[in-house]
Amino acid sequence: MKKLFIFEFATCLGELPDSIAVEGLAMFKSMLNFSKYYSLVSGVKKEFQSVFPFPSKSFEDCLKEADAALIVAPENDFILYELTKKVEEFGVENLGAESEAVKVTSDKYELYKRLRKVVKMPKTSLSKLEGKYVVKPRVSCGGENIRIGGEVPENFVAQKFVEGKPISASYLATDDVTLLSVNEQILENFEYRGAVVPFEVDEDLKEEIEEIGCRVVEKIKGLKGYFGVDFVLGEELYLIEVNARLTTPSILFEFSYGKSLADMMEEFKKEGKVSVKKLGRFKLYKGSGEGYVTYKNYAIKVKRL
Repeated sequence: MKKLFIFEFATCLGELPDSIAVEGLAMFKSMLNFSKYYSLVSGVKKEFQSVFPFPSKSFEDCLKEADAALIVAPENDFILYELTKKVEEFGVENLGAESEAVKVTSDKYELYKRLRKVVKMPKTSLSKLEGKYVVKPRVSCGGENIRIGGEVPENFVAQKFVEGKPISASYLATDDVTLLSVNEQILENFEYRGAVVPFEVDEDLKEEIEEIGCRVVEKIKGLKGYFGVDFVLGEELYLIEVNARLTTPSILFEFSYGKSLADMMEEFKKEGKVSVKKLGRFKLYKGSGEGYVTYKNYAIKVKRL
């Protein structure tokens, strides 16, 4: 059985606010489903070793031991890009996107320049825009440090504000692209708070979302494995961001579809497609007390709707 290095930044290495770290722990727990298909390798921080069956071990030592790697980390400060480059330098099979694709998707202005001619995106600029716009960091994740209007500091962008419902899509890509799920996003003051899987769409919108995934992969070389796309659905569908990594809705797949992301990735590898059948709608959200995972004062909860 091949050895797979699973890495989630908050669980294995980095210091993040408790409210963000709990999301990472939930993601890492869901990644344990890959044990059906691989012998898992990882190194987790001491405070989590009572929860997860891995010792303390450096990123590099895990790569030396592994045949393949699946890396989840924030785009902030190009952390995901740098860790992905390290995987490539070690010659380990990467189950996620290549580093150059991660570099493009991590930078909101570079992403806009790459995609604006092939998909509908809100106008994005390094300076103020006419009308209502949001100001957000060029490189960030989770909707942090976003505000309405005002000056556009260095390393920030202005993006035209689009009215509508925040949704996301989950894809798998190799030479082919398959749409796994359309999801509802729960946002509060632009910050990510959770998801509902699935979000019901009609066949025409589903086909449009599938086609957008194909265009994105055509324009961003090396975008493969699992990736997520954030949209705003108003009178038209606008692409907002591309996440070249596992995203939170994937945690709900085993509840909503009866198949974990690990199951879906294995099926895609063998069949070139994934059969998805809805079993129910589930909501993932932050709370307190018991939950899917708990960390200090926070819990990630899963609720059937």
